[in-house]
Amino acid sequence: MKVAWGIRRGVVATGAATAALAVGLSLVATQGAGAATTSATALSRSQLLTVGQVKQADARRHWSLQVDKGILPSTYCGPASTEGKHVSARMARGFTDEMDAYGAQYVSQYANAASARAAYNSVIATLKTCTYSKPAPTHARKITENRVVKGASGDLTQVIRWYDYPKPNDPGSEAGGFPYAITLKGRNVSVLAFREMGPGVPAPNFDKLARQAAAKITR
Repeated sequence: MKVAWGIRRGVVATGAATAALAVGLSLVATQGAGAATTSATALSRSQLLTVGQVKQADARRHWSLQVDKGILPSTYCGPASTEGKHVSARMARGFTDEMDAYGAQYVSQYANAASARAAYNSVIATLKTCTYSKPAPTHARKITENRVVKGASGDLTQVIRWYDYPKPNDPGSEAGGFPYAITLKGRNVSVLAFREMGPGVPAPNFDKLARQAAAKITR
C-alpha cells in the first residue's frame, strides 16, 4: 500500500516552512501545557475537548491517546491555519488513534473582540488557499466542505475540509482527509485540525465535535 498525504507522507514543503511549523507547534504546545496565560481572563484546559468526546463523535476510529505536552500533530495548512497575529494567550491539545488518525484543538486569545475577529478571518483565508503545503505528484487536492456549522455556540463556526486523492495514474495510493473547524467566540478563536487516511472524520461527526468545542470556549 502506498501512502501520499500529510506533512510526512508525500507533501512537499520548503525547509523554511518546515522549520516554521516546528517552531509554531512547539510554542503552542509548550505554552499550553502549563495552562499559563498572559491575559486577565485566563484560558482553562477544561475548555478543551477530551479524547473521550472525540471517541464519542467518531466511534469508527479507536481514538485512544490525549496529548497535552510536547509537539502536537502537524496541521496540513501550517501554523497560520491555527491562529492569527498578536496572540495574548494560547493552549492546545492533541488526539490520536496511534495509527493513522491525528487531531488537535488550538485555542488562542486576543486583546479584544476585534483582534479575535481579525485572527479568525486570517485563519479562514489561510485555509481557503492552503499554500503552506501541496500534495505529492501522484495526488490532487480539493476543498470538499466550506460551510457554516448550524447550532454552534459562539459568534461563528465554519468548517473547511481539504481532501487529497490519488490521480488515475496512481490508483494504489491512499487518500487523505483534512477537516478544520474554526470558531470565533468573543476574543477567543478555537481551531480543530484533523488529518487521517481516507476522507477523514465524517461531516456529521465533525460538526458534533465543532459544536462541543464551541460550547466549551468562554468569552
